[in-house]
Amino acid sequence: MTRIFKAKKTLKEGDIYKTKIELAEEMILYLLEFDFSIKLVLADSLYGEASSLIKTLTENNLDFIVSIRENHGVWMPSSQTVRANKWCKFKRVFSNGKNEDRYIREIIYGQRKEI
Repeated sequence: MTRIFKAKKTLKEGDIYKTKIELAEEMILYLLEFDFSIKLVLADSLYGEASSLIKTLTENNLDFIVSIRENHGVWMPSSQTVRANKWCKFKRVFSNGKNEDRYIREIIYGQRKEI
């Protein structure tokens, strides 16, 4: 199964434009129709901030880990908490061989669970 994203300006006559989010939702639902077992969905912030995709994952009881940008808000039940790990330094190596120090941390919204 393949779904190819085409930018609007590259569409040919008869092509139907679909966003990357719509294509991802289609792929997930297609796989579930054929009883494909999806243990975990990982996604970057483009998908992590798409409420329709999060809704699709939740409605289908799929476990997921998504990235969101630092300025993206999250609504949680009042019984849930936010926990942030310490910043960790790592070396980012670029394709030209140069590198630089970067920092990353995990922020957990709600309860962490085994996957």
